[in-house]
Amino acid sequence: MPAGLAHLLLADQMTPQNSLDHKGTFKDNPLAELLAEIAQAKLEGSMRLSRGDGKAILYFRDGAVVYAVSNGREHRLLNLLLDLKKIEPQKLAGLPKCSNDVELAVTLVRESLLSKEDMDAMVITQIERILVDSLSWPDGSWHYSPLVRSREDLIFPVEVHKILTDYARVQPTAAVLARFKSMQERFEKLDAAKPSFQLQGHEDYVLQRFGAETRTIDDLTLECGLPENGFLQALYVLWLGGSLKRLDWNAAFSENRIRAIRSANVTVVKQAQKTSVGTKADEKPAETVVEPDTPAEPEKMKVADLTIDEYLKRVEESKTHYDVLGVDHESVLADIKSSYFSLAKLFHPDRYHRESDETLQRVHAAFSKVQIAYDTLKSSDTRENYNFKVRKELETKEKLKAQGVDTSEKVDVKAEQGLENFEIGLNLLMDDEYERAIPFLGRAAHYNPDNALYRGYFGKALSYDTKQRHKAEGEMQAAVKLDPKNAKIRFMLVEFFTDNNLMKRAEGELKRFIELVPDNAEEKKLMAKVQSLDEIFRHFLLRVSVSPW
Repeated sequence: MPAGLAHLLLADQMTPQNSLDHKGTFKDNPLAELLAEIAQAKLEGSMRLSRGDGKAILYFRDGAVVYAVSNGREHRLLNLLLDLKKIEPQKLAGLPKCSNDVELAVTLVRESLLSKEDMDAMVITQIERILVDSLSWPDGSWHYSPLVRSREDLIFPVEVHKILTDYARVQPTAAVLARFKSMQERFEKLDAAKPSFQLQGHEDYVLQRFGAETRTIDDLTLECGLPENGFLQALYVLWLGGSLKRLDWNAAFSENRIRAIRSANVTVVKQAQKTSVGTKADEKPAETVVEPDTPAEPEKMKVADLTIDEYLKRVEESKTHYDVLGVDHESVLADIKSSYFSLAKLFHPDRYHRESDETLQRVHAAFSKVQIAYDTLKSSDTRENYNFKVRKELETKEKLKAQGVDTSEKVDVKAEQGLENFEIGLNLLMDDEYERAIPFLGRAAHYNPDNALYRGYFGKALSYDTKQRHKAEGEMQAAVKLDPKNAKIRFMLVEFFTDNNLMKRAEGELKRFIELVPDNAEEKKLMAKVQSLDEIFRHFLLRVSVSPW
């Protein structure tokens, strides 16, 4: 092992772990995805990689890899120079012995054996080879620290996104598919300029599907029309390549952790002097060590001012764990702990054993909610899962509200189940999977029989089964009665009557449909002019785009 790296690794092992440090395994978090996360979050620091005897350290500035070291002999600068024939072996004779690659680079430039530009290019090549080899590790561990960083004179422009793009393109299809856990994951296009490297045709096609809004995998799959494996591979390439931002997935760095790292002020406490000829072997050649400043004491929540009645009312009326503890959604762990211990000190049930049975029961129930809230929010993993659940519930409320469901109170379980089944069934219906769509839309209509959309689309799915067309009409007629002014449901009936050659009924329903669409006066004139119902129907098929909402 090179002497410089040996001391780097030893120093890392001797450095006490900080609460900002984070670690894991490549089995759970592949290195390529970690690099994409760090780039997306623009984190700084270093990441120590380990697999058996293999060791490496990557250094980050503003999310980009700027330097790397490895204990692999093939990654040593001298071996690289000789392998690429950048220097003749005989020219190395007589040079002073160098203890590390940084010292060797300085010496070669000083002795005019290589120009500064050529040496910088070689160091970038060295970093890229370390990255490529490390990306190939199928297992191993990683340890990220924001407190150990590269020196200011050891920052190189490495095109990491190009390396990650090449990596993503050669991954087996099954491996890529396994990296997506939900079709509801969201992606959004980054504002960064188009990558300097060339995208393949299908990759550029997928990228063009993005505007300013976020898109789910489910939406994109329907729109792109590409085979699932090719589409997901393109999405994976665009994400790792830095063109897209990935949301709502099981990331290694949670939002709370990223926020804590960003908010921690750091101060340089030790920096090895810049390497020159004669640098001692025990001086670290690459690192600047930093430590977080002592944070200002957070403003304590005034729990002491709460009366028992105010406390019980707040907990009983709370909608989230954050409300229970009286902290903000963005609060750091220190604030959460402070609030919990203050509440435990003042309102623990043991302090109220002399109260009435009714009050004591309320105190026990309230403190149980406090305990659950703290247990959930004190861990970054459980907190992240909880935050995702809360976001999901809010999205569900918004969708139900758009359907006219009252969401002022807690959303009924049946409403949630109905929406979940409706979304699945609707997607299957749009994919022409009529038979598979029927049970899902049927359950949606069963859970929410007063929801016109659910009844209407259930009828539409049934209409494709010749044996259930009577029931299909019944569902659509029920939907019309529930929401007589819904043009989408009226249009379903027009299609149904036309498909079944019930022209008189279709014409009557079409007239009612025309009354609901904008510019109905113009539509009535058109109705009078056109004698053929088929012509009228074709006109509206071209004019009206029927969406599920």
